[in-house]
Amino acid sequence: MVQVGGTDLRKEVVDAVIKGRADASYKFKQAVSISTTTAWDNTFYRESSAALAGQTGNATKGIPRGANFPQAVVEWSKHTKTIEKYGLEDNIMWEDILTDNINVQARTLFKIADGVAKAVDDEIWNILTENIPATSLEIQRVNLQVTARAGRYWDVASAAIIDDLMHAKQLIGQFNYPTNNLMCFISERDHRSIVKYLADSGAQFPSIGEDMATNGKVGKLAGIQLVVSNSVSHSYALIVVPKICAT
Repeated sequence: MVQVGGTDLRKEVVDAVIKGRADASYKFKQAVSISTTTAWDNTFYRESSAALAGQTGNATKGIPRGANFPQAVVEWSKHTKTIEKYGLEDNIMWEDILTDNINVQARTLFKIADGVAKAVDDEIWNILTENIPATSLEIQRVNLQVTARAGRYWDVASAAIIDDLMHAKQLIGQFNYPTNNLMCFISERDHRSIVKYLADSGAQFPSIGEDMATNGKVGKLAGIQLVVSNSVSHSYALIVVPKICAT
């Protein structure tokens, strides 16, 4: 028996809206080109980015009258990659879909897609950085490392953030890649360091200091688009030429 004032008589309202969650967004696929395939193994060729030049003692410049042109050799490298399959699944009972307090079907579908997208982002980061540190330079010779100088790390007052970004831009440009649309992937920690650096330097950062926008883009610095991602390892940043760096 329940009497007046008993807890079992007290009204309960169940809110079907999930609280305490944040819709994650993932960022790396915007940096790569997308190519469909019908094969499990895919072979492709990479071309050297170096400008062609004549052989030693037979320069491109100053060819004598009537002489043959110097020979230049184009170089390609052959690569084969195997498709990787990504996925997650869960089982939801029909009774739960019909009668649970929350929309378990919609939330499960969202979290499954969320998990797969995160795994893809992590893999793109690992491939482009060669799992850090990049030593084999499998991707391209331009995949070079710029190491912050002692005492000039991004989270100290003497940070050389602009110079580090421009150094990476210089290396990419020296290999004849376009540098007018570079993209730099950073962590939340380094985004904080960049904003603090600009504020302490008295610089203006109307877009870099704002909340994260579409696909993690948080503004430009030194002409390079900054993108914040939780797939980026702490104390590392990755600068790429979008749509060219990887497929």
